Amino acid sequence: MPGTPAFMCDAKRRRFARVSLISLSLLASTAFAGPKVWIFGGDPGDEKHHELYQKNLTSLRKIFTTTYGVASKDLKIFYGPKDAGYNGICTKEVLLAELKEAAAATKDKSPVWIIFQGHANSIPGGVLFNIPGPDASAREIAEALEGAVPETPLVIFATTAASEQYLKPLAAPGRIVITANSAGDPENQNDFPIALTAALESKETDTDHDGLVTVTELFKACHAQIEAMCAKEGFMVREHSQMDGNGDGRGTSRPAIIDAEPASKTGLRIGGERTDGPVPGFD
Repeated sequence: MPGTPAFMCDAKRRRFARVSLISLSLLASTAFAGPKVWIFGGDPGDEKHHELYQKNLTSLRKIFTTTYGVASKDLKIFYGPKDAGYNGICTKEVLLAELKEAAAATKDKSPVWIIFQGHANSIPGGVLFNIPGPDASAREIAEALEGAVPETPLVIFATTAASEQYLKPLAAPGRIVITANSAGDPENQNDFPIALTAALESKETDTDHDGLVTVTELFKACHAQIEAMCAKEGFMVREHSQMDGNGDGRGTSRPAIIDAEPASKTGLRIGGERTDGPVPGFD
């Protein structure tokens, strides 16, 4: 700069270098590898639901591995026996052990995605996830996840009926919890698992076309899928999904910035590239 003493230029260069090093350090501290995904399929109850759940799980496996590049070793699906291509049957013992492993995975900066598919029912003061053998309560699921660190994103999709009752027990800093239902919705079979799969598969879910499907984009796309499915069948919307994006245990169907902003800072990279640092627009 004309007329600027040399020592001032040197000082500015040194200051710029220090700022750059700090910025790189902060970026490194928020760099996350590709996600690790756990999907838990509950007891179908009958052959019709078994066929439905199995088809959806097959689709989810393909989408996560091909569209989002999740490594096979980083995707676990518990529903049926290993000789049927699953990681095992989703018993209570297996579920709680795997949830502890998922929580531990957050310690090495691996974002964790957990999906519950199947049936659930309300009980006094909570909800039970229906699985072969003894069912698992939301409280037990929360206890199994206690080891997760808040610095690493943990995204939970509870796609079962009565799922709004997962919000408070599973809420914690660094977590995003999405449920298929709101209070007052009937405890019927949900269409949300199918809507989630369709939203993950649709190119339109990435609304800003930046190659990253954020959790906020995905939540909105699921909501739109539900409305479209109901309109096609001529039904009223009977399930109203919610999202707690900031870990306060309070969900909303139309997330304000307090929930939408945290949920917009993590997502799935199309093609499976790693996500480094904050999503553009939310620095």
